Amino acid sequence: MSGDIEAADTALMIQVLERLLNDDSFLDDEIKKEIKQYDNDGNLKIDKSEFKAMLNSYLGTISDDEATELFDDIDRDSSGFIEVSELKRVLRNQILLELERLKKENGM
Repeated sequence: MSGDIEAADTALMIQVLERLLNDDSFLDDEIKKEIKQYDNDGNLKIDKSEFKAMLNSYLGTISDDEATELFDDIDRDSSGFIEVSELKRVLRNQILLELERLKKENGM
């Protein structure tokens, strides 16, 4: 019985993740909500200090070097800001990785 529940939960998770990948407007809206929480100047972009505050709230204390390295990895255009499109790329990549893992673990 618990195996059936686990399989159903996994199948549901896969469906949800696939929907997230296919719904750009939902991803944009969710990312904008997150950005607005840390965007002190209201430009819908995250600078390094805002990014570090965001990381600290999610991960606990993180060093300046770690925050800078992550920031630079995400800020592909080197604008000095992380924009919605850059966060969306990272989120989509993480969703894809999780989907691949779930499918592989479940023989799909």
